[in-house]
Amino acid sequence: MQFSKVIGQQQLKDSMIEAVANGRISHAQLFLGPEGNGALPLAIAYIQYLFCKNRTNTDSCGTCPQCQRITKLNYPDLHFVFPLALSKDVEKSSDVFPKWKEAFLKDNYMSLTDWMNFLDAENKQPVIGVGESKDILHQLSLTSYEGSYKVMIVWMAEKMNLVAANKILKILEEPPDKTIFILITESTQLPVTILSRTQITKVPRLTEQEIAAALIKRNGQSPEMAASVARTAEGNYRFAQVLLTEDEDAQFFSKKFQEWMRICLKLDGDKLADWIGNSDNGISTIGREKQKQFLAYSIQTIRHSLLLDKLAISISASDEDFLRKFSPYISFEGGNVIFEELNRAYHAIERNAHPKILFTSLSLKIHDTLAQARRAITA
Repeated sequence: MQFSKVIGQQQLKDSMIEAVANGRISHAQLFLGPEGNGALPLAIAYIQYLFCKNRTNTDSCGTCPQCQRITKLNYPDLHFVFPLALSKDVEKSSDVFPKWKEAFLKDNYMSLTDWMNFLDAENKQPVIGVGESKDILHQLSLTSYEGSYKVMIVWMAEKMNLVAANKILKILEEPPDKTIFILITESTQLPVTILSRTQITKVPRLTEQEIAAALIKRNGQSPEMAASVARTAEGNYRFAQVLLTEDEDAQFFSKKFQEWMRICLKLDGDKLADWIGNSDNGISTIGREKQKQFLAYSIQTIRHSLLLDKLAISISASDEDFLRKFSPYISFEGGNVIFEELNRAYHAIERNAHPKILFTSLSLKIHDTLAQARRAITA
């Protein structure tokens, strides 16, 4: 992967290029930043630039054998560790590496939820276990195939259990010659002993302009739609992609959203219980990935209700009829409150929140906001 394929992060790209040019490459680095910032593709582009035989002052060549193999994740001195749904057949990343490679090549900005969903293990706890640390020590004890660096990229390193983390402390502090560790994490929930042994690089959120440009170039979105989605995505390119995923699920999401808002407005407890989980298609039964997509759809629909008469928005006639009746209950301030709550819920789903509890709490908060608007209308 070339730097040019990574969205934004130009300042970090420049510092990485300078580090390679000056031979100042830390043996243990930690890339820290929120989901959707491109830390994983950035790390791979960095390593490709390091190994490239014909690199320029701005990027790897993309055509030499080293670049081609790294782009396909087939380079023998580049190893990956990532969270797994542990079982008797799956104890380390190498057990399912072909699947992880397929998932990454399909979407370089995949989230942990995307990966677990790809494994059909979305309801299992993702873990980097002790079997992984043994494999790390083994892989890095071997001689480099190419006679250069050996690289270990640990994606979502915060999922390492304590035993696994403790077993790699020594090799992090005193690695074999020409060994590079890159730990990628979305939080600092790592042992202090790990943090103290790494050079921390903060990978910031993407800007609205960077996300909008990527949506136009990669997804063929109109500038207006790209700008609207980029504002809502809050620096998370993966979230921006989810916001655009409304094709075959759009009718289902539309029906569920309209039911939900009517229930929240009147706060009918029995109907809310059915909507959340007592019915066959309750929102708690559809799986985490679809729940995320529904929340993303809800955020877009709230935005549409605020912009209904201000921008040219392409929505169905039935949705427009509902939004014209619903939009008076969404003020600018109230809409922002609901945006924030929906965003929190989206990220809580990512972190295995209990869906029935989450949607119950979220519904009560939305009711409070809608009730305030209703009182103002009837006053």
